[in-house]
Amino acid sequence: MLLWEGSGFPASVRWRRTRKPSRTTMTGMLPSDWFDIRYSMTLVNMTALQPRRMTDQVVRVLRDRIVTGELVAGARVEINDLCAELGVSHTPVREAILQLEALGLVTRQPYRGTVVTGIDPNQLEEITALRIDLEGRATLLGVPRLSDGDVERMRRIHLDIVSRAPDAEAFNRLNREFHGIVYDAADSPTLSRLITILQDEADRIRLHVEVKNDTAAAFHAEILAACARRDPPAACAVTRRHLWESFLAMRGGVQSLADGLLADVVAENRTELNHDR
Repeated sequence: MLLWEGSGFPASVRWRRTRKPSRTTMTGMLPSDWFDIRYSMTLVNMTALQPRRMTDQVVRVLRDRIVTGELVAGARVEINDLCAELGVSHTPVREAILQLEALGLVTRQPYRGTVVTGIDPNQLEEITALRIDLEGRATLLGVPRLSDGDVERMRRIHLDIVSRAPDAEAFNRLNREFHGIVYDAADSPTLSRLITILQDEADRIRLHVEVKNDTAAAFHAEILAACARRDPPAACAVTRRHLWESFLAMRGGVQSLADGLLADVVAENRTELNHDR
């Protein structure tokens, strides 16, 4: 087989014909030659994409298990077991672990391998502060872009939450779907990615604390009404107040704040949060 030198095609594109085509023209080529090129290039592209897809799949599986508590803090992530379970090689699993480590969900430790990162409830203030800011911004951007179908999906999820009274794991999933419709409409991938990271941490903490006086359903009803009338400021204010009240519920209603990021965010949004420090 001969490579067509200088053609610009990938190195894996080879010719089955013994005659070497012209460097400057494609004349004299048979249809089968073109098929060989197109087919080989397709295989090259698929080979390049498949590992990334497999890595993304492993990331999703591990992330879901960590956030839902199936993999608890301190649990080892067994690479060989994952490879066998998911039917993938070691490479996508290792790449997935690197991504999860960057997100703070796993840690690589000497002599132990990869373990699920512990939960630090003291981080809740910082997480809440960032969520109030970023999710408020995403709401301002997303509400004007919502379609009627989006609002109807939010309505169905809200009714599902109210009627089922789901457990913590199911609530976290439905709650994220509800707000995610608005955030996705904002069409800001970076903002959505940051929000997802913070939600993961908040959901992990929620699974390990007793949430008192959860008022999510009432806030969802207000957010839904604001979205239905396409009122971004109102939806933003309710979203931020929802996050603040969720923080108070997880902290047992303690409202005194030490100086720090959350105190600053609360001071900046005092009217929306209905909080007088």
